[in-house]
Amino acid sequence: MPVLGTANISKLADALRETANQSELTTQQVLVQSANHILAEMEARVPVRSGNLRQSLGVQVHSNKVIIGPNEKQAPYAGYVEFGTRPHEIRPRKQGGVLVFNIGGRKVFTRKVSHPGTKPQPYVAPAFKAWVDSLGTMAAEANVKVIKNNAA
Repeated sequence: MPVLGTANISKLADALRETANQSELTTQQVLVQSANHILAEMEARVPVRSGNLRQSLGVQVHSNKVIIGPNEKQAPYAGYVEFGTRPHEIRPRKQGGVLVFNIGGRKVFTRKVSHPGTKPQPYVAPAFKAWVDSLGTMAAEANVKVIKNNAA
């Protein structure tokens, strides 16, 4: 005859039901916490010339998502910094116009400039990669905390 064990798991079942109810809030909390870690990592990695790009970095929390990264309106060149640019020609915006800039204190006028391109200086992707592995662990820890609180 087999030996059977019994246990009252009603508290655990109640805790799991409550966890399911709170999981949306818990998930949002984990996402916001992770977003703040990722933001700090971006701020540490972003190249700084004037500080405008770093100041444009932020976190936007929405009901169903969290957006982390540069504000494209404040720093429209953010993508060029992250991904670099190919060599390209720069021409005046108005047809027939000229470009004007200073070289060695002299004003130079020209109809086009051959730009050599820029190397990528990634700061967004590496920041995400540095924290993506910890996201699952953070979510699991938050859910275990909810279960423990509800089981008590």
